[in-house]
Amino acid sequence: MPTPVAAARQCLSPAAVPALDAAVASARRRAHAQTTSLHLISSLLAPPAPPLLRDALARARSAAYSPRVQLKALDLCFAVSLDRLPSVSASSSSGAADEPPVSNSLMAAIKRSQANQRRNPDTFHFYHQAATAQTPAAVKVELSHLVLAILDDPVVSRVFAEAGFRSGDIKLAILRPAPPMPLLGRLPTRTRPPPLFLCSFAAADDADVPSPAGNLAGAGEENCRRIAEILSRGRNPMLVGVGAASAADDFAAASPYRIIHVDPNTIDRSDLGVAAAMASATSGLIISIGDLKQLVPDEDAEAQENGRRVVAEVTRVLEAHSKVGRVWVMGWSATYETYLAFLSKFPLVDKDWDLQLLPITAVHAAPAAAGPAAAGGLMPPATTVAAFSKPAARSSLFSSLLFTFVSTNSLCIRFLLPSIC
Repeated sequence: MPTPVAAARQCLSPAAVPALDAAVASARRRAHAQTTSLHLISSLLAPPAPPLLRDALARARSAAYSPRVQLKALDLCFAVSLDRLPSVSASSSSGAADEPPVSNSLMAAIKRSQANQRRNPDTFHFYHQAATAQTPAAVKVELSHLVLAILDDPVVSRVFAEAGFRSGDIKLAILRPAPPMPLLGRLPTRTRPPPLFLCSFAAADDADVPSPAGNLAGAGEENCRRIAEILSRGRNPMLVGVGAASAADDFAAASPYRIIHVDPNTIDRSDLGVAAAMASATSGLIISIGDLKQLVPDEDAEAQENGRRVVAEVTRVLEAHSKVGRVWVMGWSATYETYLAFLSKFPLVDKDWDLQLLPITAVHAAPAAAGPAAAGGLMPPATTVAAFSKPAARSSLFSSLLFTFVSTNSLCIRFLLPSIC
């Protein structure tokens, strides 16, 4: 039998009551007979609601799709599921209460939340004393515990699965907040550099190619900030693009964390576990596996075995320090094809390592030590001019950017079509 909204509201904390009220308002607006868990989760996805669930979804989303596309698909899945719920007619709803009662599944989630909070070590002493003294001490369910209990509902889990989310990943993101990132406070605030247009690399004459040295002055700091944002969400960045190696070097120079560079030829003699245990207790550790090309050799059997040992060792270290959350892994690749070859050879690392693809399209070159550029500052560095003036390099960069654009958008289109149809 459904529970009156007033009775369910008494079981919630002041922070969780607005979420229930928003769910009741949504059920009343849709003329639904009961307020279900779908109404409550759907109300938490709206911007006026607390950012608890939205932040957890940002850390638990799949790396194969962009955040905007996957969250839009999630809203679409919840809208379709709510439209499938039975609605009451106008004649029957006129005599019913203004507030649709709470369904049995949502009330069961509230009861499970009360039981979990009563067994929580932080509040066990308080409730034990209240029970001993025989005084009424109703457990007020917090919003985080309520969301965790609702995620166990099979109906809610199925809707999240349709959008590419897993309830276990969302619960883990709620229970384990993102680690602090002191690097974000150290980097100076700069405006985003102008974007690189594909037409800039299509000129036939070398003399007509404009120098991007002035536009990319802040590319190094911007790339460091983008990497730091990924680490702050507890994910592991994989840099892909023509400037991936230089972006990794810039981040290593500015990072407050300890960075260990893994050599596939000496992986057996390097004890990553001891280094991770020491660094995770202080500032943190970043395991740099370097260029992904060395982990996916073509025909060298010994190099292939070394690559498998690197992946196995890094996976073991990440699993051992997953609860601490202060050990990361980072790598890079100049082309998207190498990154796909790495995922094809080691398909489990995308989930085991919680990878986040980060395209690097801005080339950041260090200034020349001598010559006209260093003296007058009017000419761009020689390395930058060479990278953008040679037809072969220009064609390679154009192909890499175009392949990344087409591959990313094809994934998004392929993901949205089943949901829309």
